[in-house]
Amino acid sequence: MNNKGIIGAIIGDIAGSRFEFNNYRSTDFQLFNDKCFFTDDSVMTIAVADWITNKSKTPKQLSSYMREWGRKYPNSGYGGMFFRWLFSRDLLPAYNSFGNGSAMRVSPCGFFAHSLQEALDLAKQSAEITHNHPEGIKGAQSVAAAIYLAKSGYNKDAIKEYIELNFHYDLNRTCDDIRKVYKFNETCQETCPEAIIAFLESHDYESAIKLGISIGGDSDTIGAITGSIAAAFYGVPNSIINEAKKFIPYDFIEIIEKFEGNNIEKRISPEFINKLENNEIFVFGSNLKGMHGGGAARIAYDKFGAIWGQGVGLQGQSYGIPTMHGGTDVIKPYVDEFIDFAKQHPELKFLVTRIGCGIAGFSDEEMAPLFKDAIEIENIYLPKSFYYILVK
Repeated sequence: MNNKGIIGAIIGDIAGSRFEFNNYRSTDFQLFNDKCFFTDDSVMTIAVADWITNKSKTPKQLSSYMREWGRKYPNSGYGGMFFRWLFSRDLLPAYNSFGNGSAMRVSPCGFFAHSLQEALDLAKQSAEITHNHPEGIKGAQSVAAAIYLAKSGYNKDAIKEYIELNFHYDLNRTCDDIRKVYKFNETCQETCPEAIIAFLESHDYESAIKLGISIGGDSDTIGAITGSIAAAFYGVPNSIINEAKKFIPYDFIEIIEKFEGNNIEKRISPEFINKLENNEIFVFGSNLKGMHGGGAARIAYDKFGAIWGQGVGLQGQSYGIPTMHGGTDVIKPYVDEFIDFAKQHPELKFLVTRIGCGIAGFSDEEMAPLFKDAIEIENIYLPKSFYYILVK
């Protein structure tokens, strides 16, 4: 997963979630605990990312994506007017909002854009289907611009100067100044400048998130905005990404990967395999005696050259991994042997089935960890269920 991308906004949202209505005005806290969760900020960020990866990026399409994702996650803390727009029977027009919802979801526009003008244009499109008040559009554009400049290598002074000149936000305050007087506010004009200031004052990704949350107010949205800019500027440590994945649904991860151009379908085995290309190998769960009588083993025997009486290794266009002779501890050496074999044969593509999860009776959660070392091997394709367990 790209550590300089929309994951930065989602992490900020999750970290700030538990403080939204219980502000904590200090930076001495852990980013995550068991009270954290993703909110509407993350859901709508995913919706915009899903929309922006399509060739025809029309406002009607964006409305459809937002309503689809919002209805899939209905209890995520949407504002009242947006909730009505989201769940109305017929698509409602924009409602002249200057709420910070336009800024919390805009990060895909800044990361996707190939020019500053494109970032501004996409941000305007993403905002105005609901938040068509000038301040709502301005808030989204300011964040998208900061992200674009940060990812393009501009320093903080240049980013600050551009935002001040073009959006007329007062960025000459400090987090300490803001923290003393700041109250809960859901407008762009009193959220975006504060979030940008937290980024400007930070020294790494984590400090940016903590500074933003520490000023109080709408903590999850400030975290999302600050986190998106900080991710573009610093990148996000892998340790933080790995922790955050515990809170992120599978379908979010799929859109994040799609947005980043790392389409996970390229590394996932087809659910049903009826034929193989010349360089493809069907990887199945077998037994030590090579009695290929049922399940994927039978398919391997009938279609892909598995040899009756051979339980382990390459046989025709199939590869057997024994799963019927004990627990996962005794299966693991055979999985490790398979991974080593795949590394030695980069010319072959290995399509792993849900080995052990059929007749052998193991669960995906039991089997997937055995393939942990396979997740980065480019010629090993894993079942979707294994993949998602491993990336979590």
